[in-house]
This record gives sequence, C-alpha cells and structure tokens, in this order.
Amino acid sequence: MTRLRHGRGALALHELSTSSGPTLLLLHALGGSAAEWGELPAAWPGRVLALDFSGHGGSDRLRGGVYTPEICASEADAVLAEVGACAVAGAGLGAYAALLLAGGRADQVPAALLLPGRGLAGGGAQPDWTRGAIALLEASQQPPLPDGCDPQCAMLGSDPRPPSYALHFARAARRLLLFEDGGERPPWWEASRACAVAVGGDVRDVLRQLL
Repeated sequence: MTRLRHGRGALALHELSTSSGPTLLLLHALGGSAAEWGELPAAWPGRVLALDFSGHGGSDRLRGGVYTPEICASEADAVLAEVGACAVAGAGLGAYAALLLAGGRADQVPAALLLPGRGLAGGGAQPDWTRGAIALLEASQQPPLPDGCDPQCAMLGSDPRPPSYALHFARAARRLLLFEDGGERPPWWEASRACAVAVGGDVRDVLRQLL
C-alpha cells in the first residue's frame, strides 16, 4: 500500500496486480474499500490499482467531515498525477467519481466503466439544494456504513446536482461504458446514456472492453 498526501489527509492506494500492461484504477462504492474488488483484478491484463476514498478503508478521515463527489474525483485525480494515464472503473459512488474524472481529465482517462453500487443516488430534474441538508437523515434509513468508515460519508448517499451536471462530464469523456443489468439507475446515469455505450454480462469480460 502507498500513502498519497492529498488535501486534508493521506490516501491509501493499493496495488492489486503488478502485471505488465495498461494500468487500471478501481474506485469503490460508498462504504467500501479496495478490498471489495475480490478476484476482478485478475481479469485485467496489466497493472491494477485501487484507491480508498477519504473516510474509507486505509485513507484518513477529512478534518471537518465534509465529503462531496468532487472531493472523491480530486482524490482519484491525485492518483493520475502519481501514476499517469489509466483506464478507470468505479462502482456506485466510485462510478460517479469515475464519470467526473473521465470528463475532467479526458486526456488521461482513455476509457471509464461505470458499475452499479452504493452511493450517489443523484438529483432530480432541477437542483434541490435542500437534499444535501437532509442526506444524513435519509442515510439513517439505509443500512449503516461499515465500521471504520467515517459516518459523515453518509452525505455521499445522495446528490443535489441535476442530471445535466453529469451529462456535461459524459460528453467530455473519451469513452464511457455503462454496465446495464436491468436494475434501476439514478437520473444522472440515465442522462449519461446519451454519450455512453451500454455493456452487460460478466463484469470480468466487460472490463476488457476498456482496452
């Protein structure tokens, strides 16, 4: 594990595969960590890195306890600054961060795969900034975050930004893959479909489509 200094703390970056070849960065779901990827890294023909977002896994909690999707994306961007260009795959919260990263750093992210998972249910058709204030209350009705995860991370379970915000980044991304399995998706995901390729089946096989 490597410790990266970033912003208000240090991030834990795990190397899950040292194989030669293109690099893949994995971004976990809300409440998760690098440990949640199981055997998936073995399906990638190259180096695999997995980041623990702040407040999760081996990364520090943020002083002040304020977490936003942009902070998560900036943490993933810190990995790009350290290791260079790489493909990205994210689940739930990690998928939203991967979308922001793919659009904001299109020169360094050749392709991104968005997978379902916990975190970032998304906003409605119009901005509703009251949702940020009640995110923790809504989170109390959901399964609790795992021990060791900063409880303040629960605010990442919803997002006041409208789908048009996500669409901006989807349009800027070089290649965007959305994993579709018939499950319900949030409005921001649905908006992104206009600029993405739908994929499905075994995730291990889908992963290779990032090459």
